Amino acid sequence: MIEPGIDPSTATTAAEFVELLRRVRISAELSYRQIAQRARAHGVALPISTLATALNRDTMPRPEVVTAMLLACGCSREELARWLTARRRIVLGSPSTADGPAPDRSESDVTASDETASDETAPAEAAPEETAPDEAESPEAQARPVAVDPRDRWRRLRARVPLWLILAVVVTAGAGGAWWAAERADHTATPPPTGSPSPTSSPAPSIAAESVRVRPLSGAGCLSEHSGTTGYLFIEPCAQAFPALSTEPAGGGAFRIRTDHPEFGPGCMGVDPVAADDRPSDGYCPDVKHQLFTLVAASGGHLVRNVDLGQCLAVRPEAGSRSVIFADCSAEDPAQLFVIDRV
Repeated sequence: MIEPGIDPSTATTAAEFVELLRRVRISAELSYRQIAQRARAHGVALPISTLATALNRDTMPRPEVVTAMLLACGCSREELARWLTARRRIVLGSPSTADGPAPDRSESDVTASDETASDETAPAEAAPEETAPDEAESPEAQARPVAVDPRDRWRRLRARVPLWLILAVVVTAGAGGAWWAAERADHTATPPPTGSPSPTSSPAPSIAAESVRVRPLSGAGCLSEHSGTTGYLFIEPCAQAFPALSTEPAGGGAFRIRTDHPEFGPGCMGVDPVAADDRPSDGYCPDVKHQLFTLVAASGGHLVRNVDLGQCLAVRPEAGSRSVIFADCSAEDPAQLFVIDRV
């Protein structure tokens, strides 16, 4: 159920509009993966990466992205029309509905004027790709991702910015990058300060980028999802386990557990931000929080410790299944001991 107090007519900027879309997703309790799947059920394609990009910046999403997401979140056609009207108002730069009727002009007219306007007259908020869509199309026709040619963006930038200024920015950025690299090298060479003690005194093993499988030391099976779209993790027979897992070093002994889902593609293991609790799950990397892990050797296996939470993976019985949760790290708990096998 979407929160009833989310009213698109209250948004006056692109950032406020996107924030309302984020609230819709959270109130609907849907992950990016679930939204993408529901959008397909409505006959529209919405790549997870497109949705994640749209909701993680403060520029106005294209109408087809708004349409696909809202339909997936359960909005009616009447509610969708209100959202698209609010989006159109903000893109055109017209007053809110409470201030009076919008000017009688189309978004395509604004786009045409933007192409020929000078720096003094061009609207500051609307990016080139945000003023081009044809709002007259139906929601179904709009829900098709439209690629923006990077060369077109460069031509527009070149037309409005003097060449000497662009060169000055490039030179300054290059010098700053060299300074940053030198500072990072000095910082890396400095021994890290002593932190809090780990659950055991054993050193953390080195992690390489390689395909792996993760299995509990007590009992058969491997780390896996169930069929469906939740992304939550369980212990299943290794022959049926999915998605494919691989480790990715992240520095300081930490690593990410990358996933390659047969339907949803590349992702990361972590915590879904819309979940009611901190339960490990697989999701699209920009959407997953608490992604960093370390290994702590213990009793013939390893504790798989989440860096941000300070907790470890543990196997617990749940309604006939063996689910994987986070628990306070303990080398004495057999359910927390895992083996990492190369594949």
